[in-house]
Amino acid sequence: MGCDIIPFPASNFWVIRPSETCLFDIGGYNTAMVKFFFLSILLLVILLFDRDVKSPNAEERTPFIPQQVVREYVLEEQTTNYQYLLSEFGNNKELPVGYELQALLALSHYPELRDIKIKFVVDDVDIPLSSRPYWASMFRSAKNRTYLVIIDNQREGPRDALLLKRQPFNAQTGIIGHELAHTVYYLDRSLIGILADAACQLNNCRIKFEQDTDKRLVEYGLGWQRYDHSVFIRRSRGISIESAGNSNSAYLSPIELLRLMESHPAYQRTLAQQ
Repeated sequence: MGCDIIPFPASNFWVIRPSETCLFDIGGYNTAMVKFFFLSILLLVILLFDRDVKSPNAEERTPFIPQQVVREYVLEEQTTNYQYLLSEFGNNKELPVGYELQALLALSHYPELRDIKIKFVVDDVDIPLSSRPYWASMFRSAKNRTYLVIIDNQREGPRDALLLKRQPFNAQTGIIGHELAHTVYYLDRSLIGILADAACQLNNCRIKFEQDTDKRLVEYGLGWQRYDHSVFIRRSRGISIESAGNSNSAYLSPIELLRLMESHPAYQRTLAQQ
């Protein structure tokens, strides 16, 4: 057995999945030495390229202008705004078929992403949603990369509720906004930083990574949309929305999101609508 190399659907990149006996075996040389040699070469190449693809400092990017907080986006009300949203926030975007309006509403909260290339992919990908830089553009500067937002459209059993098509309009906007909060984060990450983030997904630091993303989303004015998404998921699983998240949860619970909004000045007007 060796290393299985499998294509990732619809996104034109490949994943290496090691099997149990996936080892380097080159002419009888010591496996550890061969691994060390190749890892050293890889690190050297990354360091050389990384000097030229550092992300811009925060002060060099467009400063964040808070979007007005909306308690609930309603499909019928927002449909008339579609052309305006498309002209303002649709540049360099391949919008997800069937979720164009939700994506544009979420994008309107992230002015830094106005001209960033983002491709939304809707396919059977075995994970509800994810966001990452497109691998072929990772050696470019952050503003010149292409970013992917992957949306699953096929899931069986109880986890079917996780699919975007099963969720209310406001909740759909919220979870797309969560993925775009990842994209904003990547604008400040160099190549080495992105590789470190990828390694983080393999251990417990993923919990803090995702919870920090929820906190970032609240700062960008999408707290209520993410709140409605969290409420929907919990109710679909028969979990009380009053209980706090457990220590192993990678995402903030409705109660935790509500506390963040209660302490944020931008949400005070909408809290009275709750």
